[in-house]
Amino acid sequence: MKRVVLGLMAAVMLAACAGHEKAGDRAAAVGDWKGAYSAYRQALANDPDSPELKSKYNQAREQALEDAQKRAQACAQVEDWNCALGESDFALSVDGGNAELAAFRARAATRVAMNQLQLATEQAQRGQFREAVDLMERATGLSQAPEVRTRGEETRRLIVTSGRARADGFRKEHNLIAAHELAQLVAGLDASQAGWAQGIAAEYEQFVTAEYERLAQEGDAARARHDWAFAQDRYRAALGMRQGGRAAPLEQYVSHMLRAEQQLANRDWTGSADGFRSALHTGQDDGYAAQQLDRVELRPYRIAVRSVMVSPVRPDGNAWVGVANPIFSRLAQRLTQMAERRGLTETVMEMAMAIPDENRPQLRVEALLADGTRLTTPARGGVYTRYDSEFVTLSNAFDEQRVIFNVYSDDPRGGELMGTVEVPVRELVEQREVALRGRNIFSLKLSTLPGDGREPGSFQGMARVEPMPPPGHPAGPPSGHAASPLP
Repeated sequence: MKRVVLGLMAAVMLAACAGHEKAGDRAAAVGDWKGAYSAYRQALANDPDSPELKSKYNQAREQALEDAQKRAQACAQVEDWNCALGESDFALSVDGGNAELAAFRARAATRVAMNQLQLATEQAQRGQFREAVDLMERATGLSQAPEVRTRGEETRRLIVTSGRARADGFRKEHNLIAAHELAQLVAGLDASQAGWAQGIAAEYEQFVTAEYERLAQEGDAARARHDWAFAQDRYRAALGMRQGGRAAPLEQYVSHMLRAEQQLANRDWTGSADGFRSALHTGQDDGYAAQQLDRVELRPYRIAVRSVMVSPVRPDGNAWVGVANPIFSRLAQRLTQMAERRGLTETVMEMAMAIPDENRPQLRVEALLADGTRLTTPARGGVYTRYDSEFVTLSNAFDEQRVIFNVYSDDPRGGELMGTVEVPVRELVEQREVALRGRNIFSLKLSTLPGDGREPGSFQGMARVEPMPPPGHPAGPPSGHAASPLP
């Protein structure tokens, strides 16, 4: 196994060597001796005993060194000292013991440093103090020549003097952020300015504390009105002034709430619930996240059909079934007037129960669910009747899917549609007890109960309706519904 590994390593090294050698050959062919020198050096490191590689490497080294020296001299003649410095640095990397090259490099570095100090002076005069300091530090690090040290000290004093004056100006303008930043820069260049800088720092800290609280309070106000995006912006602005503090957990809270509400708008119930749950875990909730979590989590609900009351007469005034005799007509008229004025009161229900048997239709309520499932209650006689029928659906308080309820009058010839109402599932979940009204329907009472332990899609006291609708079924879904909580 060891021999195999060693063999593989050798093969990899040979492949790398061949690749570097080819790269060196290509560079040498076009006169790129720096590139050839670099490539041959890498190839030789992988195969140090190759005479051919050594020869190529030595030739490339000599040519690259000669080219660099020529370019350095040419750059110096036109006073392009950055170019001269770069070429001399390369030449010294090839021939580090060359004293003549080292002297040339020192001269080039001095000229570059002096140019940078001149630029630093100009930047300081323009008020660009950070840039001036960067240039000054690069210059003094590049060359230790006496003239560079002298000019560097002059530049430092200029930055300190001008910087202090500008910082005091910022201070008077109440721009304490800029004043503090510049004062710290100045104090870093001159220790004697530390006391002055500390005074500005104290004012800056007072400003930061007040500004932090102002921004946090704006976040509080936005959070109270559930403007999560603005609250997030304000808390983040406060944290931009100072990390930590009370804004930190609040920023996390509103960020989770913002994402949760966005997921809610996209009807991503699981993602929204996760967001509200994360908001709760921050410990900053005032009850709203808990409420929204309770509303958005998918749960099984039992939707129960409790009762229905229909108009005792057709729109043309005739009874739904049987003959409309004078007694029936007077009772039906009185019942209709009271139901429309007062709703489903005890008196109205008593009057409904007084309708003659021959004029009592066999009422059946059919539910059309959002997934196309059709379920029906048993048929029961009367213009008012109760049911013990229910179905289980998985939903939440934001579910806009609608359930359509059709009320039929059944007889041996088939079912006649009496009226239709519809309601979004969220209304059933939120209100729990509703009474729907529609054409010919005085009241369809529904109740919603937790369906814990019940399988969504199951039903009780109902039967599944075959795909073909009964006679009189409307061609399309009805328009409009009326719903109100039961008293």
